[in-house]
Amino acid sequence: MVRRLLDIDLRLLRIFHAIVESQGLRGAELVLNLSHSRISAGLAELERRLGVRLCKRGRAGFALTESGLTVYRASQDLFAAVDRFSNQAGVVSANVRRVLRLGTVDAMVTNLGFALARVLLEFRRQTPGVHIDFSMAGPEELERQLIGGSRDVIILPGQNRRAELDYTPLFAEQQSLYCAAGHPLFSVDDDEISVGKLSAHAFVARSYLRSRDLKRIGHRGAEATVETMEAQLILILSGQFIGYLPAHYARAWVERGHLRCLRERKYSYASHFFAARQKASQADPLVRRFLTIVTAAMADPGKTAAAVGRSPRRGRSRADAGETLRGSS
Repeated sequence: MVRRLLDIDLRLLRIFHAIVESQGLRGAELVLNLSHSRISAGLAELERRLGVRLCKRGRAGFALTESGLTVYRASQDLFAAVDRFSNQAGVVSANVRRVLRLGTVDAMVTNLGFALARVLLEFRRQTPGVHIDFSMAGPEELERQLIGGSRDVIILPGQNRRAELDYTPLFAEQQSLYCAAGHPLFSVDDDEISVGKLSAHAFVARSYLRSRDLKRIGHRGAEATVETMEAQLILILSGQFIGYLPAHYARAWVERGHLRCLRERKYSYASHFFAARQKASQADPLVRRFLTIVTAAMADPGKTAAAVGRSPRRGRSRADAGETLRGSS
């Protein structure tokens, strides 16, 4: 078995990895830009070389065998090691392609205080040959990916810090409680909104903050749970739920009259965000470069804006921009 493993082409393992990530051959076609027949042939060749069946496919759907799950987990470790090698070898050789695998929670694009797009543009200017593998997920999934080696850096709220990870403080984000037009609380004066009134209405909670959100407003339970802010927004906009959203993410809907913030001073709070990496990744030059750019952006937003050919919005002073970066609303 060891001799066979040493002979396996990385291309076949990447095909298999994409099949698993896409939950089937058809989804892998789009990811790999290969025909169904080529993907099927690659999977069959990998199974032949290993001498085991890796997955079940057919009318019943796609499912990994026990051997397939073992190979998939091993392939994750392998590709993480390949990326680490590429990043470090790329420092001395321009012929080695380097990869930064970044992960964040969603609802980042409306946060003018943390201009991630400008950070990435500056990162690309400084490291033009680097491939950026960028994904979005909930905080718990991001941490699993980081610890599992499939992400290099993640940006997320830091509710629970893990001992094996290193955290760089970034910004504070205001979270506020909202309901939508058509909801019974939409036209109720703030002074009349009490814990008792809130508990009479269905609440949508983020799964990773479920107990904290419920405790914050004295609610007995959630009638819906979500992983992303977009899902949260959709459920609140249905007029059937109250729930928390980042203030910057909700602002456009509030201005259009579709959302209303409920007792901002009483129920709003600051969520602190961090860039997290594995402590063992401190030697990775790409991770260090990315964090240096992020830290510089937080320290001097005006300089970062100028570096990408943009300036803060009209009507806002430099002090205002800095205040936004610290998460004030």
